[in-house]
Amino acid sequence: MAAKRSGHARLKAALVLRDALAQEVGLPLAAAMAQLRTVEGNVSTAQALTEGKYLDALASVSTGDTSHLAELDGRVRIACSRAQLAPRYAQYLALLLFAHWASALQDDAGALLIRLNAWLSAHKPKGEDVPDFTEADLQLAAFWMATAAGKTHVLHVCLALLEKQAWDRLIVITPSEALTRQHADKLRALGEWEVFAYPMDGDASAMGRLSPETVIVLDINKLATDKKGEGVTVPTSVFSEGRNLVFVDEGHKGQKSEASVWKEIQSTLAGIGAEQAKHRGLLIEFSATFGQVVEGENSFSRYAKAVVFDYAYDRFHQDRYGKDFWHVRVQSSTDADDAAQHETLTAALLAYWHQVASFRSADAKKAAKQANLKVAAPLWVLLGLSVIGSTKNDGDKEQTSDVVDVLCYLNGILSQPDRLYENLKGLLATATEGADLLPASVRAVVVGVDAKSLAGRVLADCFGWQAGDKPVLRLVKAATGELGLGLLRGDVTHYWGVVNVGDAAGLKKALEATGLAVEDDAMTGSLFARLDAPGSGLNVLVGSRRFAEGWDNYRASSLTLLRLGQGEGSLIIQMFGRVVRFAGVGGDGKRLEKPADVLAPLQTAYVYGLKSGYLNTFLQGLSDNGVHEVKRVECGVHKHAPMLLQSVRAIAPDKADFQTLVTGSQWLSSVKKTTVSLAASIATSGMQDGAVSARQGVAGQDITADFQKALGLIDRDAVYREMVEWKRSKQLWNFAFDMGAIDAALNSSKFEILGLPGMWRVREPADIARINRLAVTIVRRLFESAYRKQENKRSRYALIPAVKSGIPDLYYKEFLNVE
Repeated sequence: MAAKRSGHARLKAALVLRDALAQEVGLPLAAAMAQLRTVEGNVSTAQALTEGKYLDALASVSTGDTSHLAELDGRVRIACSRAQLAPRYAQYLALLLFAHWASALQDDAGALLIRLNAWLSAHKPKGEDVPDFTEADLQLAAFWMATAAGKTHVLHVCLALLEKQAWDRLIVITPSEALTRQHADKLRALGEWEVFAYPMDGDASAMGRLSPETVIVLDINKLATDKKGEGVTVPTSVFSEGRNLVFVDEGHKGQKSEASVWKEIQSTLAGIGAEQAKHRGLLIEFSATFGQVVEGENSFSRYAKAVVFDYAYDRFHQDRYGKDFWHVRVQSSTDADDAAQHETLTAALLAYWHQVASFRSADAKKAAKQANLKVAAPLWVLLGLSVIGSTKNDGDKEQTSDVVDVLCYLNGILSQPDRLYENLKGLLATATEGADLLPASVRAVVVGVDAKSLAGRVLADCFGWQAGDKPVLRLVKAATGELGLGLLRGDVTHYWGVVNVGDAAGLKKALEATGLAVEDDAMTGSLFARLDAPGSGLNVLVGSRRFAEGWDNYRASSLTLLRLGQGEGSLIIQMFGRVVRFAGVGGDGKRLEKPADVLAPLQTAYVYGLKSGYLNTFLQGLSDNGVHEVKRVECGVHKHAPMLLQSVRAIAPDKADFQTLVTGSQWLSSVKKTTVSLAASIATSGMQDGAVSARQGVAGQDITADFQKALGLIDRDAVYREMVEWKRSKQLWNFAFDMGAIDAALNSSKFEILGLPGMWRVREPADIARINRLAVTIVRRLFESAYRKQENKRSRYALIPAVKSGIPDLYYKEFLNVE
């Protein structure tokens, strides 16, 4: 029995609108694309358009009226100029076909309908039941284009091509408020249209006062058939009286029954099938994943008759757009074993480190400059597609567990670097012929390298780690759903990563249940928003759907899958699009065909699955979208006799075994001096030899005397209450103190404060509050020091078996064949 074809393959073979339009303008698509591709390879896209090279290429293979092609080319040129787009060959051909569709529709919609049905009758897709075109079908067009193929730019050109028609509203619908801002900003930057982003630019009543030429941008969640209660939801009736031109980003959304109301809303706004012609507008959809949503027969015929042009990932990758793609699958009989997960995470970290080291090397910078290759700083993305921290279903719980495992692993290697050394030592010794967790380029770099020194380099390069740093997890109060991943150095926190999820509070509880403390950070702004800032120091993103959809960033270079379930094909292909997104040669998005060895890792996406099943699902999603076929070679692993390793571990005493009494001032004699840093971080950046350089430093001096002058302003009772709360939160029931201990601590010489001179004026209320907070910090630190001293006296040490190597039973090496 023949294997069932994927929705992607079925739809590609049944794009009746695309093929009919190509025939009408006299273009054999395969030959036209080949000619245009050749032009793009020989001259710049700007030259290809403005000097008529694209038009000449099409005329050379045309079987129809070349004067009509010239007319369409002229319209596309003008529209591209307004949208400031020098189109790639696929964008140009898509826009040319769209311009013909729009022109034929405006000239005589009835005649176009007759021609399309005559063509369909003669060219029925094999094995598919595509019904005749109706008048309502002529109100819908779609662009099936890979992420990073320039859908947003094409949308702007389509707006320029259509706006001169009599529209009552120009509307762009996005899937989220973040994408609303992104679209609005890009439209404003063009300076061609007035833009109203809802709700940022005003309430619903303001829409009634906008001119018809204003582009309204809002997300689908702000629209409803009926207004219910207060809030920012807008009823579709606001737009019902008129003829609307509606663009939809991520047009694949809304096919499933629970979200089908979105499709109804979009159709209502565009007046699809409206009784009165004056209310019939157009609906133009854009998506990279139409092929994933056409499994339902109702949407199959919808897009077979709507897609004007397709440039999905198979063609996108063939044309060398985006990064290359590498992965290895590990299948173990103990797949859930912590050791196997640590082995995978260590390999993923080392592969990512290789990208970071390559990016920072002088050789890579020189080679990239010579090749005019633009490369963003690498980012390690650990991603799942559920709402992390939720407990709605088993999948969410599973992903939360995976995220907790990852954060425990990272916390472990940063708090005890020898753990990474042991993991690397095992990883570097496990490779066999044809079976390796590391790409060949990475293996070549680390062969013969001392694991101890390599561990230090990896920690320093990837996390900015220095000896003595303490890993911290902080809930960023100013940014919804963010946990900062940082290193505490003195009193300054250096953030090296961010967790961006739907339910940060739920994740915090799950982390605390494992013994990982999560503190609050009320001062830091959104770390996710800083990921693209030069010199941010942020190298790791642990996230969910927000990354997969609409994130405009070139940094993602390594992907580790935390959870993937069935039925997530659309999100899988979007996620793939984000990680292979690439600035490329001269910023055109293309990778080098034969890169220098030092540049190869910078134009390659490394993908690992925390569990093999996740990678299976991911690869199947890509395969269903025609991205590649996988050739798999099973490789046996030769295991040597296990080494009988033991390690020394400190075992903390039970709280019932000791008491810590802090009263008066005698306890201070055994406490070490603590330093509280309020110093300012200084960051500068500039251009040198065509590259951005960033420098960071700290400015400050000893201002302890200033603090001591203000001791009379400290609210001792408030400090006492804070210490009681600290004791309760830490469950230190074996710790006792009195007010005398607090006074002694504040009047002692057991602390110093670093900061800028004159940083507070002691009569300002805000400064008095800051001094009181500083007093709490000083007392807490000295109390903690006294408690730990007593605890350490009673700690004992024991020899325990080392964690097993986690060497898998089987490796599978998979080779990607792009069709």
